[in-house]
Amino acid sequence: MSRKKRDIDYAYAVARVRANELSLLSEADMEQLIEADSYEDAMQKLSDAGWGELDGVTDYAEYLENYFAKTWTLIAEVLGDIHELDMLLLPNDMQNLKAALKSLISQEDVKDVYTKSTVYDAEAVITAVQEKRFADLPDFMIQPAEEAYEVLTSTANGQKADAIIDKATLEQMVKLGKESGSKTLEDLSERKCACADIKIALRCANTKKSVDFIKGSLAECATVSADRLAETALMGQDDILDYLAGTAYAEGAEKYRESTSAFEKWCDDILMECVNQARYTAFGIDPIVAYYIARDAEIKSARIILSAKKNGLSNDIIRERVRKLYV
Repeated sequence: MSRKKRDIDYAYAVARVRANELSLLSEADMEQLIEADSYEDAMQKLSDAGWGELDGVTDYAEYLENYFAKTWTLIAEVLGDIHELDMLLLPNDMQNLKAALKSLISQEDVKDVYTKSTVYDAEAVITAVQEKRFADLPDFMIQPAEEAYEVLTSTANGQKADAIIDKATLEQMVKLGKESGSKTLEDLSERKCACADIKIALRCANTKKSVDFIKGSLAECATVSADRLAETALMGQDDILDYLAGTAYAEGAEKYRESTSAFEKWCDDILMECVNQARYTAFGIDPIVAYYIARDAEIKSARIILSAKKNGLSNDIIRERVRKLYV
């Protein structure tokens, strides 16, 4: 039987990520990106900051995916048992599952949408789906994969199939967060689940989804009621926001009334609040979690800036959308 890790057992891993935190972009660095003269200039600034050679790459999505893969490689190297952080990358694995199922049904090659940063072997997941050997998938994937496949083959309802997998993702995240022994991971999983449920409810309200679809899409969590979200989603967007005003997500409701982009930014920023204390923690897994969240927020902001530059948006609009940073 393996011994449960003590906080001090993470000393080497923490030292490595602390050293790498020095390369995180600062607010000043982000401002320079915003002020870049063009999309190409912004890409070059990232390359100059150590994000990797461009080598003719013009697609920022590919560039950022490659950079984030390096972050996960580092964490996997220093942590030893990467499954301690399953909760963080689980959505990527499930995204690959969705893509593999859609590829199976459509017989189209969708390899460009697969993500490289995963907990489980992406090729093994893809092969299991292509050969309809769902029992070969990780345990938590089997049931949602089978249910989604049944929906796709019997009704071709892609939205319902996605909802099945998304709900299973949220439920597994919450489960892993609670089992992790880390308050940071537990809080992150709860906030991620709650924010996802809120987004689902709002989207369902605006698209007039049925009660069965709504209830089949929402995952249970502690800080918002899935039942209340389903009830209010049937009544309309304003009813959802009124309900949220009496919860821990009242500020999020205000941000949504302001704009959807302000709400999306708020959802990401409250995740950063979960890990801020980790910068003062010398041992344990929390500093590694914080480093992951820091890189994730940094890359999201870079993606927002590059997309905006490509589409000619003003610098003021970009500043409103960039995420809160760790440094």
